[in-house]
Amino acid sequence: MASDFLWSDIWAGGLIGFREAVEAALIIGVLLTWLARSERGDLANWIWKGVGAGILASLVVAALFAWIWGGVESFNEHEAMFEGILELTAAALLTAVIIHFIRHPSAAELEEWADEAYRTKQGAGLFMISFLSVWREGSETVIFIGAGTEGSGAILGVLIGILMASVLAFGFFKKGLEVDIKKLFKVTNVLLILFAAGLVAHGFHELQEAGAAPIVVEHIWDVNPDVSDADAASGNYPALHEKGVIGGIFKALFGWNGNPALLEVVLWVAYVTGMVYLSKKLGGSNNTSE
Repeated sequence: MASDFLWSDIWAGGLIGFREAVEAALIIGVLLTWLARSERGDLANWIWKGVGAGILASLVVAALFAWIWGGVESFNEHEAMFEGILELTAAALLTAVIIHFIRHPSAAELEEWADEAYRTKQGAGLFMISFLSVWREGSETVIFIGAGTEGSGAILGVLIGILMASVLAFGFFKKGLEVDIKKLFKVTNVLLILFAAGLVAHGFHELQEAGAAPIVVEHIWDVNPDVSDADAASGNYPALHEKGVIGGIFKALFGWNGNPALLEVVLWVAYVTGMVYLSKKLGGSNNTSE
């Protein structure tokens, strides 16, 4: 994982940060709103304690991730293998997140959690729900960003995404802003499907680099021409080059490769096709049951 600042990573970081923060913000918002309506505001401090603990735990995960990654990068012969396994693992986790929200596209489940926590009349229960919600989303963000981006721009993107999610949640709960959560999750799910497909394709590419996966056809297209050292230093690349204006954004968001192997493209298309089919099937059955 490079330390360079890449503007394209802001898009990927913003998408992941927003998507993950929205879920946590909705859970916290539902809990606080439920307490206010039930005149149990005295328990709100347990929720905020859980939020704080969740943030700290997420930072611990980030530190551990950076430490492990730094150790692997010192062994060049294993780096490609580790990156491939990490990206495929992140894709699997992201797929589980997508499927979860295909099955539960509304805020109804969040209200059930709040109701259960309230009925227990225990601050510890509220603490655990808020803590686990924030920690889970924070940990997922660390893994997805660490696996799918290459520059420090992703960190800024995550912060922007979290800020946007917080503003949305504030407007939703405090200002009566009408937000169709179901449609919002549908749109972000489409973007996450494309992002996960990129993780699958690039993860497989890293396994190919490590010699652990077949190549078959090395390049089915190549829009990554060599550039001079001067152009590289100034960031002057062709538009569709992986480091170009368009290609860089596509790489960060959708796993674009300027010179992919055949199996990379096959896996990308297969993943997107399979997830679109699964989304329609699960979404349809969910609508039928409502």
